[in-house]
Amino acid sequence: WEVSVLHYVLLKNMLLVAAFTLVLAHSRSPGHILPRSSVAQGPSSWMTAGSTSGPDPERWREFRQQLVSQGLKLTTDELGSSSSSSEVKARNVVAPANERLLQKQNQDLWQEYIKGGWAHPAPVEPGGLLCRLPIQAQLIDMMRHSLLGGESADAGLGDHLADQFRQEIPGDKDEQGGAMLTSWANNGAYCYRLVDRVMTERLQAIASKASGGKIDAQRLSVADRQLVELYSSGQSDWQQVVLVLRLSEDGSAEGLVLNRPLAARVDHKLAQVLLTGQTEQPAALAGDFIKAFDGEIAVYLGGPDGQADGGLLVHGFSDLEGAVEVAPGTRIFTGGAEAAIQAVLSGKRSPLDFRWFIGRHTGLSERGGAWRGVACARPLALKQCLGLPKPLWHEVMELCGGECADLSALEILKRSDLQQEDRDESSP
Repeated sequence: WEVSVLHYVLLKNMLLVAAFTLVLAHSRSPGHILPRSSVAQGPSSWMTAGSTSGPDPERWREFRQQLVSQGLKLTTDELGSSSSSSEVKARNVVAPANERLLQKQNQDLWQEYIKGGWAHPAPVEPGGLLCRLPIQAQLIDMMRHSLLGGESADAGLGDHLADQFRQEIPGDKDEQGGAMLTSWANNGAYCYRLVDRVMTERLQAIASKASGGKIDAQRLSVADRQLVELYSSGQSDWQQVVLVLRLSEDGSAEGLVLNRPLAARVDHKLAQVLLTGQTEQPAALAGDFIKAFDGEIAVYLGGPDGQADGGLLVHGFSDLEGAVEVAPGTRIFTGGAEAAIQAVLSGKRSPLDFRWFIGRHTGLSERGGAWRGVACARPLALKQCLGLPKPLWHEVMELCGGECADLSALEILKRSDLQQEDRDESSP
């Protein structure tokens, strides 16, 4: 009997490992985005179809997170022959001041956060996040491709960075063979500082070529043109955190930027803008909308696209009439504006239980290394980004751990306000 149980447990663990290996393979593939056909989009999707014969989507998301952070239990743990099965892993606390603010804003969401606030790199999927990486991360990726023999669409800039890298790494230049070069190339902090300095020097040199406040692109090298394009794009999307709503046929994502607050007060004009597209009678409902959200409201700039299409409401309530879940198991919903207004007016819900967005961000992809897909607990997507002591981008990246957390730490060093906040939080 014991042998049969061991075989059963071992077989179950092997199947779980195989399933999660597919998830990791997707998440580690550069620029990979799931095709639309493999993500829940409606009643005919595989996740909906599988809801009666496969794992519950919400439990599957939680399982993935636990597997990333804790690994699989040994068969002996499951059989109760190991004391380690009773040990509880300490919660990863990365933003205590943010947690205290959430507690004041939304007790229910705070309770959910402290019981399971998590994030980890994952394939791009509805209900997940896309985090804009700093330009330094893109440059490191290009440099590594050039150094280690990978293919890159930006060979000119990548080769320039690789040449600089070879000149500067310590040691005998004649012995910069595979192991030594790989070791330094995998030193994230060293690579970050190198590409950051090279980028600053090159941008200053490019700026010095300006005439009448303009730069003639034809006079720039291929590498310099690539750098200017990357820098411009990186500035406009700096540290954005996007909630993914759907994937298009070409694999690109559409979502809402979560961390760009736009307004904290509402008037008649803004009310009508937000209600357009959410209800058939925006003008008629504007009065009730203002009554409900006059004291406080959270409106965000969701992105540069579709700003004339009206607003979009995001929340965590399945019982609101008209609410639609972004993806099965996420418990993140859009729509239900009229029901939301009535819920606030009746006192059942608070104005800050809801997030309003104007505009979308479309055509997003991990290709090119600008964005990183992240799966997360829903409080990270639903909580307000109003006066956060630690910006949401840093919170998410630090919860992800690994190189994501390292990038966050290096970026924080550039901001004296956040450095002081971190010192305050770590003080006994």
